[in-house]
Amino acid sequence: MTLSTVKRAILAMAPLFFIAACEKPTDDLGFQQIIGGNTEADSLHINLVSWTAPVDSIVVALDYSTQVTLGGYNSVRLLGHSESNYFGTEKARIVSQMIPNELNVDFGSNPVVDSVNLYLRLTEAYGDTSKTMDFAVYELSQAFEEDSLYYSNYQPTLANEIGRLNGYQPQPKTNSQFEDELAPALLRIPMDVPYFQSNFADVADGSADEFSSFAKFMEYFKGVQIEAENGGCILYTNLASAYTGLRIYYHNDEDTSYAELNFDQDKSIKPINFSTFEQIYTGSPLETLAQDSVNGEAETYTQAMAGVCTALRFDSRKIDSLVNEGLVINKAEVEIYTAQGSTEPVPPSPRMELRILEGKSLGDRIIDFQTDGGGGGTLSRGILRNNKYVIDLTRHLFEVLNSKENPTLALAPTTRTTAANRTILRGGSGLSERATVIVYYTKP
Repeated sequence: MTLSTVKRAILAMAPLFFIAACEKPTDDLGFQQIIGGNTEADSLHINLVSWTAPVDSIVVALDYSTQVTLGGYNSVRLLGHSESNYFGTEKARIVSQMIPNELNVDFGSNPVVDSVNLYLRLTEAYGDTSKTMDFAVYELSQAFEEDSLYYSNYQPTLANEIGRLNGYQPQPKTNSQFEDELAPALLRIPMDVPYFQSNFADVADGSADEFSSFAKFMEYFKGVQIEAENGGCILYTNLASAYTGLRIYYHNDEDTSYAELNFDQDKSIKPINFSTFEQIYTGSPLETLAQDSVNGEAETYTQAMAGVCTALRFDSRKIDSLVNEGLVINKAEVEIYTAQGSTEPVPPSPRMELRILEGKSLGDRIIDFQTDGGGGGTLSRGILRNNKYVIDLTRHLFEVLNSKENPTLALAPTTRTTAANRTILRGGSGLSERATVIVYYTKP
């Protein structure tokens, strides 16, 4: 039976329903409809063709006006450098504007900068925290464009290195010191004193035009890129924390004090900030992706921070055999199990979603995910780590049957820009518990 025949079969069995629903959206047609008379309900299990596909970039920041409408920029940003036998090397950098805590700052008479520190509040780490890390901070030499979208592979134009920390031992759950007081876990990066002396203390006298407004300041000091040059983990930072910011400690003829820059989102202007990502697959199974889109693969991979996703496609021949004459589809789900025994130290994503795969980019979510909380996809933990994702694709399958279009889908983490999860899945060509579509149907 061809797709067009399937379409005719479904439509032919529900003429009264079409008459009653002619003023309603067609995406509800056929769902949970049982035509009068005796009915027979059952389910079909159909294997999926699945493989690992590259994703060259993901959106990490919307245009400024849209982002402000949504409430400003996310406070969680990823920073680090991790290594995996399966996923190779992953890098996460923070790129951000900063604003002064107050405008028209005055460093006083004969100011001298004593020290400068960039503090980042740490909340979590994924990966190997036993490896030390070296951090570098660079000044941006090119301003952000407010009407632009920014992608994960964005590479800003950098000026001089203005901060460095070598030999840092990650301790994201250990309290630290801040201003001689006990504080939560912090990353403290010493900054370049001569730079802040000449560009801040020697300039800001209470009436300097560069410090007269947030907009003028961000044109003067365009922002920073913070990166880890090595290490074994990805750090989660909170840019909204009271412990996060850049402090310039100084003294003048009258007093000792400090000036502060931060990432605040509660000012009249919202500093643009996001994380950029880089993957290096040298020496890993992903270095030479087989991308067997005909037969599928025994194991597939997907990761946050862009890189790769698991591609899925219905076998058209099996789709054609879904429905006998008069079959009505009530529900369709895809079950995908995580692989066991991989020793991958990073936990799998807590929730997945299905999107259309457009070349090497993630397109729109399938229609089942286009309402709040729709689509499912939460990781379900089973016995003996027999964990799986159960995803609703009823509406999408109905679209496939009626449109005769069978797009390739991408299984991707719902949270991709503020999480570092990596997931290995059992593919559609594995020996046990393959990726499967379960179709629940009713037949008069």
